[in-house]
Amino acid sequence: MEAVKEANIAAENKKKPKAIFTKKFYINHGGNILCHIVLIGIIFLILFPFIQKVCTMFLSYDDLSDSTVQYIPKHFSLYTVITTIGIMDYWMTLVRTAFLSVVAAVLQTLSCTLTAYGLARFKFKGRGLVFGCVIMVLLIPPQVVMASLYMNFAHLNPLGLASLFGVGRIDISNGILPFILLSATAVAFKNSLYIYMLRQFFRGLPTEIEEAGMIDGSSHMGIFFRLMLPNAVPMMVTIILFAFSWQWTDNYYSQLFLGHSDYTVITNALIGLRSYGVNIASFTNVFRNAIIDTGIVLSILPLVIVYIFGQKFFVQGVSQSGIVG
Repeated sequence: MEAVKEANIAAENKKKPKAIFTKKFYINHGGNILCHIVLIGIIFLILFPFIQKVCTMFLSYDDLSDSTVQYIPKHFSLYTVITTIGIMDYWMTLVRTAFLSVVAAVLQTLSCTLTAYGLARFKFKGRGLVFGCVIMVLLIPPQVVMASLYMNFAHLNPLGLASLFGVGRIDISNGILPFILLSATAVAFKNSLYIYMLRQFFRGLPTEIEEAGMIDGSSHMGIFFRLMLPNAVPMMVTIILFAFSWQWTDNYYSQLFLGHSDYTVITNALIGLRSYGVNIASFTNVFRNAIIDTGIVLSILPLVIVYIFGQKFFVQGVSQSGIVG
């Protein structure tokens, strides 16, 4: 009889579903669950404004005036997108911004690579002081140096040569030439960060590479171009992506050197959207805000595409630079 009772109890226990969310489960997995909930909340806070702007792009003019319409359009329309593209002269502005960003990114990467290699591999008096100054520049807001930068390019007189030959004041402050000069000399915006990242990378390379080059009779420049530079290609690609992204979204120097220029970039075009159509009756505040939101999405979209294809280099570069980990 006891054997029959035990068999019946075992059969009943098999029929009962086992509880998943037990006390033991919460003890073992509670931390992970909490982390995932917090992470989902942070992602939502970051992406929600962008999703809201994307939804606004496809609202018709009537939907924008309808208080019952929030995010899902009643009448799907590209009117706001087409209007924004026309106001911004989007395609030409996109080409100009891409050209300036690519040129600046390439020049900054080359100049910062040379500077970082010198700080990482060459021993000279004052090397620590120079590197300390590089780090200090990271702490200086760009607004602090904007006035002096503008005056330098508005009254350019390199080594006093302009005064010597009686040329007078050379003004190159209105155009893309300041971006090229700043990028080629490794003193552009965020270049201190790039120098730091590249310096940490070069310091992590084994010295045997240089020793092998010296045995082969290579000069310092030969070692750099033939041995060190090929190893630094992944890191340089990362720096190019960083520099391209920051130049694309730059607002300080773009306003300083291109604010009164015919060379319009994305950030300046976005600023122009705020004041466009003030005296036009059809441009209500709601419609103007929708155009601004659409312009922001159109300006960010190329960077999203760049990040999708280059995210491997972003992660790899940060891990190799010694910033984290």
